[in-house]
Amino acid sequence: MKLRKKTSVENESYWKSFTDIMAGLVLVILLILMLLLLLLTQMNDEEHTEDYQYETYYEEHLADDYDRYRHEFDHENENTSNDSGGGGGGGGDGVDDPGTSENDGIYIDVGHDKTAVFVTVIDEETKNVIKKEGILFELYASRNAGGLMALHTYYPDKVEYKQYQTTEAGTFFLPEKITQGTYSLHNLESPEGYGLAQDVSFTIDEARDWSDPFLVDVPMSPAKSIIYIQNVDAQTNENVGGSLYEVYAAEDVVTLDGTVRYRNGEKVDEFACDENGRGQSIQLYLGKYTVMQKIPAEYYALNRTPVAVTLDYLENDSKTYTVKCEKTRAEFILRDEYTEEPIKGAVYSITDKEEQRTDADGKITITDLNKSTSYSVALKSVPKPYRISTEPLTFTVDGNGCIDGNAALNVSQTAYIIRLSVDIKDMVFSNSVTGNRIKLFDSSDNVVEEWEASGEAYQIEGLEPGVYYLEINGRKSSDYIIDLKDVGTLQKLETKFWTMWDTVSAALAAALFALLVFVIVRIIRRIGKKKENE
Repeated sequence: MKLRKKTSVENESYWKSFTDIMAGLVLVILLILMLLLLLLTQMNDEEHTEDYQYETYYEEHLADDYDRYRHEFDHENENTSNDSGGGGGGGGDGVDDPGTSENDGIYIDVGHDKTAVFVTVIDEETKNVIKKEGILFELYASRNAGGLMALHTYYPDKVEYKQYQTTEAGTFFLPEKITQGTYSLHNLESPEGYGLAQDVSFTIDEARDWSDPFLVDVPMSPAKSIIYIQNVDAQTNENVGGSLYEVYAAEDVVTLDGTVRYRNGEKVDEFACDENGRGQSIQLYLGKYTVMQKIPAEYYALNRTPVAVTLDYLENDSKTYTVKCEKTRAEFILRDEYTEEPIKGAVYSITDKEEQRTDADGKITITDLNKSTSYSVALKSVPKPYRISTEPLTFTVDGNGCIDGNAALNVSQTAYIIRLSVDIKDMVFSNSVTGNRIKLFDSSDNVVEEWEASGEAYQIEGLEPGVYYLEINGRKSSDYIIDLKDVGTLQKLETKFWTMWDTVSAALAAALFALLVFVIVRIIRRIGKKKENE
């Protein structure tokens, strides 16, 4: 049998099939390589995210603005491929030079050697991210040159930026890549509870893409303030030196980075006042606090009233909180037992102190009392004719300068006079008599008091206890005797005396009575005669 030769058409079909198979194999290999490259890229991104603790880096920054940044990235590549100068990142409207970007007189190369910059605002002390939206910054090419930079976005329209602000995550990208060089970020506004950040200078010496940006941390110091206390005397308003204070957090004091600086009720400081009564705390984070007096000044009582303080200033607050301090004291007031009038000139003796004499208000005030000490106070003498009826009083000042829990001890005491009220009344109408001469004798027949009746009770003061009797118009009687007691209440002697007017009144009454009887008898007789005639 004779073999048939392959025609040229069959040869062409053979090689075409072989070529299709090889092309498919190459495509499969390229697809596998692309998948491996994508997997490696994702692993690399995760490593960067863990290294810098940006757990939500892609989710919070690349995801929302991915189209814009990706478009800019592609736009730069497109310009690079079309322009021999290697520019990129210029204006999409064709107005700007595609190879340069003007920033207030400074021209920045925008070629492939540019770097994406990612800024994070952190707490200077804890290094935690301050997650606050709207923290404003400016970018300068060089603070010495004073070059404020303007950056742009190009999609869908070209937009110029001279200020940049954080997202709610406390971070932001610069809107376009910048070339290698030295820059500084200038903080324009600070979030609540923080002071303005110092300018942060950074140098870029390599190109970085959006997925692996140059990282810049901007540290901000949490704002702090000082509590100022001034002690003054509650009565005189003069400065009071000494005393010790404690400061407690009145709430959980938390800064924006999420750090709990102090727990509610936690003691955060203790400070003493100087000889002028002024004291101050350490610098405290902004928040609410309670200041309590721990140890009072010498001769003063502990002030238990808490001082509520709110620190809400970004710089040290100059407000001073005044604490009124009450001096430990014991006040004694001496009054007349009967009239309640103050007694001036009475003398008190006090343990380890000089004697004091009551003033016009009947008062003495004992001060400069030592803590943890007992004192005895006694009424030593009173002006005549007063008599002492009180016993010595002992009190104790405790370690806090208080007496029975209070800054002041108030004691009201009395002295008394023996008082006798004599009232002579007539027998008939019981009215106080007038014009009669009356004498008061003691038990030794000495005239103690002599007066003329005036129609009112007569009061005698300063008598000694004992038996007394009266003589009225030279007449003595057992009805006129009284035994005076040693008491401060008013003692009374009331007696009746037969006066001339009593005699006249009795005679007139008898005559009227006789006349009345006579009239009645006559009426009865007339009635009897009238009946007989009938």
